[in-house]
Amino acid sequence: MKNQAMYLTDLSSRYLYKAGGFTALLFLIYSFATILILVFLKGGYPETAQECFNMLEEDKFAALLRLDIISIIVIPFYYLLFFSLYQSLKTGYELIAQIALFCTLAGVTIFISDVNLASIVIINDKYQQATTPEIKQQLLAACEGMLASDMWINTGAIIRGILIETGAVIFSILMLKTTIFNKTTGWIGLLTHGFDLSSIVIGLFYQPIKEAFIMIAGPLYMVWFVLIGVRLFRLGKENS
Repeated sequence: MKNQAMYLTDLSSRYLYKAGGFTALLFLIYSFATILILVFLKGGYPETAQECFNMLEEDKFAALLRLDIISIIVIPFYYLLFFSLYQSLKTGYELIAQIALFCTLAGVTIFISDVNLASIVIINDKYQQATTPEIKQQLLAACEGMLASDMWINTGAIIRGILIETGAVIFSILMLKTTIFNKTTGWIGLLTHGFDLSSIVIGLFYQPIKEAFIMIAGPLYMVWFVLIGVRLFRLGKENS
């Protein structure tokens, strides 16, 4: 019975590590896709409700990309990635790993709760069907409120970012203290999420620093996803 339980545990860990590896690959693709969208699509996130409604009417697919639908689809997979990191790093540091996991999962949950893309699309449909200027003005005002509370700039975004990056920094420190991941992965993770965390905190007071730190962290994320993904795939094989 004990051997069977150990086998099932090893089997579930193997599947979890492989799933985490595929998730890291997904985030790598997502990073490149985000760059391509910024380069090839005219404009970024809409600044006004009228601009938002106009772009949804002209090209709904391109508009959804500008409204960051890819992030809405991909970011929840952080649940899987960080849980696989927790599973690999918890031995000997379970309490610290649990704190890191709580921070990251809480941050992702806040992200999901802040998503209002579906509401914007519904309001846009009502706007296109509206027959009086008064109703259109009301719908424009409703959309303006949603854009002002966008998932990337509201208070929830700040709290979410601090939680996710704090958890990721803790996981990176655990990588440096254990032998599960190599030191390069730990240091890259510490730099990546350290810069991102600093951009959020310092950016509250000085915007140019935020932009500079984001530019540094961006390329580091891609390196980090590669290192994490490769190691998780190997852990999946080692547990087979």
